Amino acid sequence: MIIGGGPAGAALATLLADAGYRALVVERDVFPREHVGEALTPSTNNVLQQLGVLPRLEEAGFSHKGGVGWTAPRSPIWRYLGVRTSDYPPPGAVQPYSYNVERGDFDAILLRRAHEAGAKVLQGVTAREVLFEDGRGVGVRVAVTDGWERDVRARYVVDASGRRCFLANRLGLRQKDREFNQFAIFSWFENVGPPPEDVRDFLFLHFLGLPRAWAWQIPLRNGITSVGVVTDKVDFQTSGRAQDEFFGDLVGRSRTLARAMDGAAPVRPFEIEGDYSYDTEAITGAGWMLVGDALRFVDPIFSSGVDVALYSARFAFEAISSALAGEDEAAVMERYSERVRSGVQIWYELTDLFYRLQLLFTWFMISRNHRAELVRVLQGNPYLPDTQATAQRLIERMREAHDTIMENPNSLLRPTTVRAPA
Repeated sequence: MIIGGGPAGAALATLLADAGYRALVVERDVFPREHVGEALTPSTNNVLQQLGVLPRLEEAGFSHKGGVGWTAPRSPIWRYLGVRTSDYPPPGAVQPYSYNVERGDFDAILLRRAHEAGAKVLQGVTAREVLFEDGRGVGVRVAVTDGWERDVRARYVVDASGRRCFLANRLGLRQKDREFNQFAIFSWFENVGPPPEDVRDFLFLHFLGLPRAWAWQIPLRNGITSVGVVTDKVDFQTSGRAQDEFFGDLVGRSRTLARAMDGAAPVRPFEIEGDYSYDTEAITGAGWMLVGDALRFVDPIFSSGVDVALYSARFAFEAISSALAGEDEAAVMERYSERVRSGVQIWYELTDLFYRLQLLFTWFMISRNHRAELVRVLQGNPYLPDTQATAQRLIERMREAHDTIMENPNSLLRPTTVRAPA
């Protein structure tokens, strides 16, 4: 039984149903429902192909993401550093681009695929509690809108409830991250000034001259662009500004983004996300598992959310299949936990380094010795042994470079601006 029909839950249900297992998904919302997280890493193509939905994404007309670029706060307009996915294709690449997606439609496509595969999908049904017997998860108590409740038994309960962390919260496993206290304000806009023609399919990140601040610019369908700003929560709390004013202040810190947003108009209200970085003490137990955002959420900077969702779903499927085939359950759960945790930790350590010193990433990206390694790691799927080994070597070098830079008060790579917007 799967709690939640987002990418992780839908992918797991599809894989189970395709393999002939009975899978039940209970989702409290009725799709489509909006969700932040439009950009996908190149690595997700492999799982999307396995699910058989890549043709559907093409039919839906989602924007192709051909690469990523970023700009410095005071650099000339649209002077950027960028990289194309096709320049460094990831292992097993199925196409030279990924996607920027409107999550309402994207998530609905995945959940529909689970239904067509034979999974039972119940929308508008809320999980009330996970049922335990002798310390083992054995089912879920569910309720519909009219108050009707029922206990549903299952061999395995998988929490794919996203950042609600349904099971982790009830078991006291969720822990707020002590380092990251990020705060995001975002919306969709029309009439956003596009980048140069040859990089119109790029996602752009704009540095804002604050140690923990950046902005995204993501082209979507029908002339709409997703734009958001991220900073430390204390910056907003001490600014005394309204949401739209604070958003405008941060946009104004980037010459390129300010030019792009000149004349842009929002097509939906501003949304806020905060306190979104957390971990969980355990992601498996007797009869239960966590997948996707329910097990951990790091940060949106490297678009890792759907990567974690799809790959944890794939690995959860492998674990459940192995256990049902007679392999030792504790062993397969431990293998799942170690694989997923080690991969997500790579995302965490890269994010930590980014927030410690943003210019370090620029320096490594232009370095002939490190560019290919950094691009490969940021493309996603940090769960493969070779990728993890590459990532760990790279992270160690970046830490050493960070320490060297911070020990030199005259280094041009040291941060120079620490004030929040007035």
